[in-house]
This record gives sequence, structure tokens and C-alpha cells, in this order.
Amino acid sequence: MNVDNLLTVLDTQNPESNSKTIAIIIVWIIVFFRILAIIRTAKDISARTNSSFFHIISVLFVTLLTPIIWLPLYLAIRPIWYKWDKTSWRDSCLSSSCVCQNCWTLNPKEYKNCIKCWEKLVVVCKECNNEYPNEYRYCPSCWAPNIDS
Repeated sequence: MNVDNLLTVLDTQNPESNSKTIAIIIVWIIVFFRILAIIRTAKDISARTNSSFFHIISVLFVTLLTPIIWLPLYLAIRPIWYKWDKTSWRDSCLSSSCVCQNCWTLNPKEYKNCIKCWEKLVVVCKECNNEYPNEYRYCPSCWAPNIDS
């Protein structure tokens, strides 16, 4: 049933039937938005946590409670960060720093010696003369072993 047919049905029928048709349309709109809210909540909680408990509770809040009640409850229980936020931060920290093998201090990658104990952080490969972090077991360019002489 398209919009033109609906308008002709509303014009030709009696007022009681018009109010029933409008009520049915309103109920379908409410059902549609409730289904959208359930799908959106399920996507949001799955992006924030792997916990099945939180997934089930969140979808139940949206499904069973009115929006005035479920929205504050959902916002209160959902994790603040997304799952990938923590790993990206950790990876970026590790990619811009290296660990001293002597005192376990974090140092910027561009430093050649540790800022705390002055241990060498960089090794020069004997095969290709490439500099690489001391913590590597092999040269990343030519795969020569990291052997101190």
C-alpha cells in the first residue's frame, strides 16, 4: 500500500476507520523505531565489550523497557571506551618506544643509549650495517643474528 492509496482510503472511509488506520500507522512507526533501537544498541555494545552478559542485559533493557527508562540504564552500564581504543593506545606507545634490556626503562626509539643506565639500545648489524633495537634477536634487514662480540 503506497501513500496515494492510503490517502484515498482515508478520504473515502468513515472517521472511525480513519482513526484506526492512523493508529495502525503510529503503532508500526513505534515498532520500527524500537527495532532500530535494539539493532543500534546491539551494535554499540558489541563494539564496546566482548562480555555476553553485557550484550544480553543491554538488549533486554532496550526490548523490555520504555525509552525513558532504558536509555539512562544502558548509558550507565555500558563501557565508556570501545574495544579497539585500548589496543591502539598500547600499540602506539610500544611503537614509539623501546625497553632497555638492562634496567627495563622505556626509552624513545630514536635514542641510542638508555636514559637511566646508559646501556646501548641500538645494535649495528655486522652484515649490512643497519641499526636496529638491541632487543631484536635478528637484523630485520638481512636476518643476521644479534651476537655480541
